[in-house]
Amino acid sequence: MKNILALSLCTMLLSLCISSCSSDDDVYPSIISEMADLYTDAQGTTTKIVLDNDKTYNIENPQKGYAKNALYRVLCGFVPNGVNVTLYQLTGVNILRDSSSIARRDPVDLLSIWRTPRYINVHLKAKTQGGRQYWGFITDSIVTKAGADGTEVTHAYVSLHHNQNGDPTSYSDEVFVSLPLDSLKGIKQQSPITFSIKQTNGTKDYEL
Repeated sequence: MKNILALSLCTMLLSLCISSCSSDDDVYPSIISEMADLYTDAQGTTTKIVLDNDKTYNIENPQKGYAKNALYRVLCGFVPNGVNVTLYQLTGVNILRDSSSIARRDPVDLLSIWRTPRYINVHLKAKTQGGRQYWGFITDSIVTKAGADGTEVTHAYVSLHHNQNGDPTSYSDEVFVSLPLDSLKGIKQQSPITFSIKQTNGTKDYEL
């Protein structure tokens, strides 16, 4: 994908235009929060989001000032209206790239982890003082063996790459990261994946 971009290594909040007027009679919409791919056009204006279930929405309140013809990974708050959405909030998500050659496993706390057809998504709590930290994934091994029905099954074992980069552990900040499954060679949609994360209370494995 052209100009695939990972956002800031610290969680970044992109404020959208929301009316400041309110009264007792106001009815606020039910906002849906999901991971998505956010696309821009040749002018750097947001045009659409694609959810992890491949459902696509056109953006009714497009925002300018982004990179041109780019893809951003985001956690978005939105209200759907048919094939369109109104976006109320965007939080930057780090796209994990293969960092096996510079592997670091500095500890971090896990809040949640889940798998979708195209990504493994992870919600983390990192210690920081506002400095830049680095995220990626480590390919520990990819094993192919015969399954119960005799067909070959490919199992990927990966770890979270986290480089604290000297950032002092002063306070906690939430971080979202996504691992594109097409970054794992030989992995199919049904292939098992074991994701290992070094945490402050020890390393834990998650079968996905």
